[in-house]
Amino acid sequence: MTAQKPDNQARNRFKDILPYEESRVRLIPTQGNPAGYINASHIKMQVGESELKYLAAQGPMENTTEDFWRMVWDQEVLIIAMLSLTKEGEKEKSYQYWPTEPTQTCRFGDVEVTLRFSSVSGPYATRGMSVKHTPSGQTRTLWHLQFLAWPEHGCPQNVQDFLCFLEEVQSVKRLAYDMPLEREPPLLVHCGNGVGRTGVHILSEVMIRTLEHNKDLDVPTALTSLRDQRMMTVPMLAQYKFVYSVLIQYLKNSRLI
Repeated sequence: MTAQKPDNQARNRFKDILPYEESRVRLIPTQGNPAGYINASHIKMQVGESELKYLAAQGPMENTTEDFWRMVWDQEVLIIAMLSLTKEGEKEKSYQYWPTEPTQTCRFGDVEVTLRFSSVSGPYATRGMSVKHTPSGQTRTLWHLQFLAWPEHGCPQNVQDFLCFLEEVQSVKRLAYDMPLEREPPLLVHCGNGVGRTGVHILSEVMIRTLEHNKDLDVPTALTSLRDQRMMTVPMLAQYKFVYSVLIQYLKNSRLI
């Protein structure tokens, strides 16, 4: 298993949360990363005729930030959904992998990232970035949405806040993907470990899309499918219950219950 090779152990934030070999994101091998390894997984979920695609990733560490941005570029990611702060209490959840000042540019290997704007609206922050691949000279616009109201332990107290965040992600997706694309790129979702909050986000979004398509709701089967693609997805009972709370709030908002 590539994730357990000695060269890659330092690339894992947690030694027991690893991507499966068959679903791991494969980077183009480099001298510094000959296995092309990153702790991130491809997730594909079928809803009716549509296939929803995600990258579920751990929060970047200082030594994996270049690889993270290579993944963003290679997988043609246009939106990142981040479900943690960079630091919560004394624990780092994610390295500061983007510039914090408007017009500031940071370089990560072959990728230059410039912050174009940043705004905070209640429980989440919305950022627009310009991402340039220096070898090709190509530039893309990237949206970075960060949920700010997830407590260090447990789940968000305000379900509506999280639902608003999910709706903002969908709104930005409609905007970002409203252009001729050969294929719809995956949504990159990450927290600290890439399974807890990340899993809650993906499972909630998939179930809401299922309701929108008037398909039968089967949360346990959907979660099993997620866990087949990334280990330990939604590991805590409280997180699993929270997904149901999100769905109930969605149905109330839609006046369906």
